[in-house]
Amino acid sequence: MVVLFQRRFTPGEDDGAKLTIEELVRGRMVTSQFQPIVHLETREVVGYEAFARGPAGTPFETPTQMFAAAEAVGLTWELDLVAVAAAFTTAVNIGLPPEMSLFINVDPTTLGRPLPDDLAHALVAAHRRFKVFLEFSEHALMVDPHSTVASIDKARASGWGVSLDSIGVDTKALALMPFARPDVAKIDVSLVHKDTHPNAAQVMNAVTAHAERTNASIMAVGIETEGHLRTARGLGAVLGQGYLFGAPGALPTTSTSPTNPVRLIEPLPPPKFAETPFRLAAGADRALPASEAVLTALAAHLERRVTADPDPIMFLACLPGNKLLSGAPLTALESVAAGASYAGVLVRRPPHQRIAGVRLAAMAGDDPLQDELSVILIGPHYAAMLVAQERLPGRPAGGYEYRLLYDRVTVARAARVILHRIRAATA
Repeated sequence: MVVLFQRRFTPGEDDGAKLTIEELVRGRMVTSQFQPIVHLETREVVGYEAFARGPAGTPFETPTQMFAAAEAVGLTWELDLVAVAAAFTTAVNIGLPPEMSLFINVDPTTLGRPLPDDLAHALVAAHRRFKVFLEFSEHALMVDPHSTVASIDKARASGWGVSLDSIGVDTKALALMPFARPDVAKIDVSLVHKDTHPNAAQVMNAVTAHAERTNASIMAVGIETEGHLRTARGLGAVLGQGYLFGAPGALPTTSTSPTNPVRLIEPLPPPKFAETPFRLAAGADRALPASEAVLTALAAHLERRVTADPDPIMFLACLPGNKLLSGAPLTALESVAAGASYAGVLVRRPPHQRIAGVRLAAMAGDDPLQDELSVILIGPHYAAMLVAQERLPGRPAGGYEYRLLYDRVTVARAARVILHRIRAATA
């Protein structure tokens, strides 16, 4: 048995009002409740989502209070690990079957940090035993896409699955779903139940497209009635969660292995330093010759597409010449970014003035991207990439070699290369 908790708070014996968040974290005073996740067709339990709980009778009883207090003193990451370890320890000790999936909420900044010795055993034991899905919020993906995508890469490298929660709260985040590439996409039945949310159709189109392309599972949450269940099935959900199937509570003392376990999708390989947008594009087919006028026209079309698309679009670019590929000055990025859900650009030397809505980052001196130009657009339904290299051997000065392609997987891999570089430059 893994010994996790060093000390528990006992109501009536301790003064809960005097308990500090530091004492709670250091004393590992966190417990877990678990809510079942079912296969909607059979109502078979296929997994559980773990919810952290603080000591009853203290100011930190709810997760909201507990994590807010931890954030104020810089202990969010350690509390996050304590909560994860508490869930893992409970699942291991209760004897949850290995085929059962365990969904764990995590802060993206937690992954990659050193593990405290007393928590490491619990994490390793669960990793060896269960199919773990780390759950990231749409909000985290929107606030810090660089760290969240990097955390997702770490999770996948460990063989864990990824679940994306609260999809549709901010429709701009739909453009980032290709980077999260979740195995499980979670939507709330309230999106279309009774009073339809104004963005319901847009969200459902994006989630359905992702599920069709990747074989990901759609999970409907908030199912409380048989009517909600019918709505969930109509949304295309195969998994469900809600009070109709059970409230958060203790794990059952006995469980059987599911016959329809939650599946993992094929992940994209993490980007490598030698991998560049041009090399990825040229690997799919040979590059073509073009003049600067041709590139300018193609790039201008893509830049206009950002503001014209009815769905959220992510705009990424590599501009070593410190100007847009269409020939416009860097300051024109502000109008492009106004129509994008996210805009990130690599340049040789970032300008002194800030460009509103744009994440600018400098390329390293040895970066092979120094010799490339690229514009990448990707959203729920649209993906395009224009890449070029100039000064080709045997061609007149100003000649280019380029590729324009719309293959979604290649575009997504190229976009991750730039996103990874931006994170590395601004970390």
